[in-house]
Parts: sequence; structure tokens; C-alpha cells
Amino acid sequence: MLKPMATVGTIVVAMLALWLSLAPWSKFQGGEGGEAFLATQIKWLNSVANKKYELPNAACFWQQGSIINNIPTGPSDPDCLFEVRDPDFLEVLGVAPTLELVVNTDAHEGGVYFPDTDEFYFASSRRKLGYLASMTSDNKVAHAGDANAEVKKVSLKTGKVSTVFPVTDVANGMALDNDGNLLICQQGQGAKPGYIERVDLKNLNSSIVADNWFGVPFNSPNDVVVKSDGSIWFTDPSYGRAQGFRAKPQVSNQVYRISMTGVVDAVASDFQQPNGLAFSEDEKRLYVTDTGFETGFGDEFDPLKHHHIYVFDILPDGSLGSRRLFASVGMYDGSSPGLGVPDGIKIDTKGRVYVGSPDGVQVFSRTGKSLGLIRLPGACNLGFAGKQLNKLYVLNDKSIRAIQLQATAAGLRYASRFKHQK
Repeated sequence: MLKPMATVGTIVVAMLALWLSLAPWSKFQGGEGGEAFLATQIKWLNSVANKKYELPNAACFWQQGSIINNIPTGPSDPDCLFEVRDPDFLEVLGVAPTLELVVNTDAHEGGVYFPDTDEFYFASSRRKLGYLASMTSDNKVAHAGDANAEVKKVSLKTGKVSTVFPVTDVANGMALDNDGNLLICQQGQGAKPGYIERVDLKNLNSSIVADNWFGVPFNSPNDVVVKSDGSIWFTDPSYGRAQGFRAKPQVSNQVYRISMTGVVDAVASDFQQPNGLAFSEDEKRLYVTDTGFETGFGDEFDPLKHHHIYVFDILPDGSLGSRRLFASVGMYDGSSPGLGVPDGIKIDTKGRVYVGSPDGVQVFSRTGKSLGLIRLPGACNLGFAGKQLNKLYVLNDKSIRAIQLQATAAGLRYASRFKHQK
């Protein structure tokens, strides 16, 4: 249901009243800077109002604040769940968006929909960090027992969570290959390198797809996607070393491709911490998040490092063209840590980009324009699921929540084929 009389014209008045209550009027009328700032905001709001948009319940407009004029940046309503930075965001939300709780559970990475059983796979965050941190490059144990990340799944029918693998090599990002097998980024431990694992979900038999590049061990594979030709692409940051459970890196942080014959090639470099990655629907673009801003050393952040989404054009021969900035990610309300940490990333069939960030899921247009925020503190990863692949599930370490969108996931080859067969 739409809010009665919740036209943008009404919102304009409310927003201006809020601003003027927070900042003395003398700050506006006493200087050209304040007047110009206010005029700019009114011009933008009027342009929105002329389109006669209405806001759904739990939605509000995001406002550009001013540090000098003591006007806060952030939502016009501090309790809203959906912050509209651009009216196009309303096309994504629909008329009655809701963010529902699926289950309270330790969900950090993955976010993979398996349509055969209507289940959603994910990895927990690491446990017993003190024990892991005591591991050194000479530690050759195969695993660290319960001081590790678990692979789990939740039934989307019942909400029941069950453990698939209680012991892993610090499992992280996941994806389905084109045959419905689960690919897991195993970060490795001690001197044991990271690797890409393939699991047959029917019997849980597994195999190692690749664990090195020219004999050099991977650092700590983070996220993985599969192209329509069957090739496997993944990011390899050095968070394992920063977090104390991997040996010193022997190669820079790169993006790799594994061919159908198992040959590993580095396809992109010059990252600080390459993290999430995703293909556009037509596979003409590859998006990669760089979370160098989050150093990996506890709660330490470096504001001079990357908090960016990059995009590559994919050339006709399958190689990557030059890298360009798609978006620089900040926090919608400017709160700590101040800058965004774009972690997991997904694309819809219209080219819109969805990324997990400490303030929630930020949504961008195909051109990199910031559209809005689905507010969920601590959001790190996400994945589309459901029969129509239009329900977005969000992981924030404490829970999994879901929202029905007016959008359809791109790049889920196996799930899309399954849907059409039904």
C-alpha cells in the first residue's frame, strides 16, 4: 500500500522543514554558499516532484547534506528501510517492498540458490580467531577443525538451517557451475594454498579444480563466477594472510580464469583486495569490487585505499579490455567507517548492480549512477533466488533476509535453465 498523500511534493516540504530545524536560517540567508546549496537541493527535489512519484511504505528520500551548514547527509526519515537517491530506484522496489527475516543464523559468504531442492547455500564467518591467528606459515595441518568456516544451507520452504560441511579450509565465496555443481572458494590454511573446490550436491563428492598459477599457490580465493562457456573466474586477495591463517603471499592479488581444460590464467591485476565479481547478462562486462579500504587487520581501515567497483569490457576473444571505475562506494549516512566496503556483487538483467556494504545493499544503474539503498547494517553478501529469480537474499553475519524486487537475476545459468524446464 502507498502512503496516503505521500507524493514527492509532500516529501519536499517535510525535508526542507527538517533541514531548517537542524540548521539556523541565518546560515542560509547570511551567505551565498548556503543559498546556493539550498537552491540546488530545491531544484533537484522539484525535478523529482514534477514526475509525480509516490513513495512506498518504509521508503524515504536520501538527502545531500552540508558539513559547513551543519545539515546531515542521509535519509529524510531515520527509520526508513529503503533510501531513494534517484527515482529510478522505485522501479526496482515496486509499490510495496518489504525486507523479511528468513532466519537468524551466522551467514557471511556464498549466497547460492540451488533450484532442484529450493535451498540457499552459504558459509559462516570464521570462529575461534585466536586459534587461527596462532597458525604460522610452517603450519601444515589440513584443517583447523571447528575453528573455521562452515558450509551451510537453508531450506527456503521451511527456513530450516543444516550444516553441509562442518570442516572446511576456510570456505568463502560460492557459485553453481553450469551443471549445478557447487563451486567453493577455499582460502587455505597455513602453508596449504587456497583452491577452488567442486562439489556434487547430489552426493557431496568433491574435487579440487585448481590450487595454483604456474606452480605458485593462490593467496585466499574469495569469490567465484561461471561464464556460459564453462570457464571459472575468481578473485584472489590476500585477506588470509592479513587475518592470520595463511602463509605470506607469493603473488600479487589477481583475478584468475580456469579454462574447461583446467588451465589457470591471470586475467586482471593491479588491485589492492579484489573481492566480489559478476558478469553482465550478455557477458560483455565483468564487474570486480576492490575492498582495499578494509585492510583485514581487525577493525583497521585505510581511507586512501580502494572502496570501488571496477568494470572491464570483455573482448570478442574472451580477454579483458582496460579497467575503468564503475562506482566509488560511500556510506549513505556518512557513518563509521565512513567509506563503503563493496563486498558481494550481483547484476540483474537490466544491468543494474547490487553490492553488499556495511550500510546495506547499494543499487546502481548500468551506467554507475547510485539509485538507492536497502538498509541492513552489516550486509556483506547477497544472492538472487526463487522460481523467477527475482527475490534478493541478503547475508549480514547475523541473519538472512529477503526482499521481492521488480528485477530478475543475471548470470544464473543453471537456475535459469532449470526454471525454463519446469
